[in-house]
Amino acid sequence: MKQITLENLHCTKTEDWLGSDECRLEVYNDGELHFAYRQDLNNDQDWALNASLLFSSSCTLRLFDEDGDFPGDDDDALGIAAIAAVDTQHATVTFREDDADYTLTYSVVDRPDITESDLATFAIDQFEASTAPSMWPGLDKAQIIADLRERRWNPTSINQVNSNFCGPTSITYEMARTQPRRYVDIVRQLFETGGFWSRTHRVDAPEGLRATQAGQNMKPADWMLIATMRNDENAIFGVSPTSTGVQSMVEGMTTPWEMEGWTSELLLKDNVSNSTTFVWGEFDAIRYAHQVWAGGGSSFVMVHSDIFSAPNGIVPPWPDHWVVYAGGLDESGGRIKFNVYSWGQIYSLDLSLDHFENCMFGIVTGF
Repeated sequence: MKQITLENLHCTKTEDWLGSDECRLEVYNDGELHFAYRQDLNNDQDWALNASLLFSSSCTLRLFDEDGDFPGDDDDALGIAAIAAVDTQHATVTFREDDADYTLTYSVVDRPDITESDLATFAIDQFEASTAPSMWPGLDKAQIIADLRERRWNPTSINQVNSNFCGPTSITYEMARTQPRRYVDIVRQLFETGGFWSRTHRVDAPEGLRATQAGQNMKPADWMLIATMRNDENAIFGVSPTSTGVQSMVEGMTTPWEMEGWTSELLLKDNVSNSTTFVWGEFDAIRYAHQVWAGGGSSFVMVHSDIFSAPNGIVPPWPDHWVVYAGGLDESGGRIKFNVYSWGQIYSLDLSLDHFENCMFGIVTGF
């Protein structure tokens, strides 16, 4: 494992004619967006980053001047630098596109003491040591760090509790389970900058949400990320930490198309699809969900929450809950069995075929 330390970014000449550049330095480690740093810089100014990150075989740096607040005024790409996995001290790379002139100083050292499985723990340690101010004054950083350490080794502890945020909670669980370092990095970005970068765009928490304490009895790390995801998708209703009843249901409603978007943008899946089973196709859908899961992909199942209890009357003909498929498919003995994640635990479902058909409404998959 290699560790790159981004030491200093010097601005010799800005891209903007007047005033500072709104710099965004993106770090891609092993092909994955690891972190994005931001700082305004003017001519002859320095930015002491002093940020360390780990990579295995490749590290790519991309520098932008953020100008995307107005239509037609996209961010300006100032350059790309590929960093070799070779030890070096105080080396430099330059970014000189679009008439700008920036020089980054960095070092790379070998870290044989850190393995792939330690990357998320290292990211948590870096977050804990960071002195960047919080954008969430109502949340305690020490508690968020404690939440992350628990979720690093037990992602099932992620829990929507009283909220109706089953969709974004399912995505968050799957990210923590399969991409723990990315999960930690996104939580850190959100805490320190008020937003985070998905695959193609930035997701920001509005000031009103950032002023709240953790809501719906959720842990702070869960509330901060999951509520931001849900709020970003809501066109009319913002997210409230204390909503109940119909308001809570409306705030938390998640469509298959939103699940598709999160699967692509946050889980970085290239092949994403959804299949609804309101009329037929339940058994084919759950078999395909198992196939994707067994191949290392992610599968989400849209159900009615009556699926967690024995049949008792007529199941409403609409879904009200998302779960994460977790293997164990067994269709023997005239019943159907499989495992799902929801509400902070793994459930082993053992259903009659009729009850399964009545409670199953579709899947979203990504690989």
